Amino acid sequence: TSPIVPVFIAVVGLLLAAAMAMVARYQSRAYEAVSALQQTAEKSLAEKDLMLQEMKHRIKNSISRVLAIARQTASKAPSVEEFSTSFSARLQAMAASQDILTRSRWQKADIGELLRTELQQVFGDEVPAEMLSGPRVLLDEAATQALGLTFHELATNAMKYGDIAGLRIVWKVSRSENPRRLELTWTERAQGVEPPQRTGFGTRLIDMNITRELNGTIVRDFGRDGLRIEITIPLGR
Repeated sequence: TSPIVPVFIAVVGLLLAAAMAMVARYQSRAYEAVSALQQTAEKSLAEKDLMLQEMKHRIKNSISRVLAIARQTASKAPSVEEFSTSFSARLQAMAASQDILTRSRWQKADIGELLRTELQQVFGDEVPAEMLSGPRVLLDEAATQALGLTFHELATNAMKYGDIAGLRIVWKVSRSENPRRLELTWTERAQGVEPPQRTGFGTRLIDMNITRELNGTIVRDFGRDGLRIEITIPLGR
């Protein structure tokens, strides 16, 4: 009959209601946190699986490329020593391209860095600044690997038959077409350059990289003052 009892009961009821509301709120937040954690875990597993699939694809392509280069190099090598030298050099060229891609987390590779790396592999010295001229152009994985081998083969031929001091490599990006196109000119200074009597594996490898893998074009001009090679490939966005 005391008026304090109903008030006390009402206050206790309000406190219990508030406590239950807080518990429900914390339970909701905990459920949301668990759901977010589960989604993150599922996303991480999916990304991990995707990375493994991509790695398997890249390893398979690399092994196929290495086996093809090994077969072709062996078929044209006059001796075991010549095969070992040529095959090792080509593997080093592939490894240099892979290293550049790895440092960029397999995203893009700058063509200037790729050229300097491959030329140093062959010439063994620092590449003079005047030898290379062109803007910063980022290449995807396929273009990096194909052009890496192409530059290695061209540099090897220049080392054998041309004048390294007269080597000039110029490139630009043509934006008048869609997609954009990389236009690279490789010029070697030499006297009395004539077309080869037969097509070697290095030349076929270059043509296959440019025309088949990159859907580009390559034109060679053997002149009195040297060799001029024009390479054009489409670029992504």
